[in-house]
Amino acid sequence: MAGALLRACQDLMAKGIHPAAISDGFQVAHKKAIEVITDMSQPISLSNRDALIQNAVTSLSSKVINHHSDLLAPMAVDAVLRVIDIETADNVDLKNISVHKKLGGTIDDSELIDGLVFVDKKASHYGGGPSRIENAKIGII
Repeated sequence: MAGALLRACQDLMAKGIHPAAISDGFQVAHKKAIEVITDMSQPISLSNRDALIQNAVTSLSSKVINHHSDLLAPMAVDAVLRVIDIETADNVDLKNISVHKKLGGTIDDSELIDGLVFVDKKASHYGGGPSRIENAKIGII
């Protein structure tokens, strides 16, 4: 889309139209686009899970993983709904959601885990801490 707009700008400049006039035209188009989108928009309640999933499916339709949107969209919606308070939330801190990948699996192996996950990670460097502790006391959350 950006390439098509730039080509249109080049065509207009080739016809002698000043770049400032082209820029002003883009500003007018931007305002009109915002107006049209605002008029088309429909508010969605965070308690309407089906509508949220449909929005997630639409968002994933332009991604490489669009064939797996039936699995990933509900998973994404449920992950967000678990880390927010539906009554007061207007945004989500995505640091509260973690995605871990394992070599050798497929997208179909994906699952949403509610709670704390300890991930198998290799030590990033030697000497950074003990690799084995005997008679350790472990606190479970």
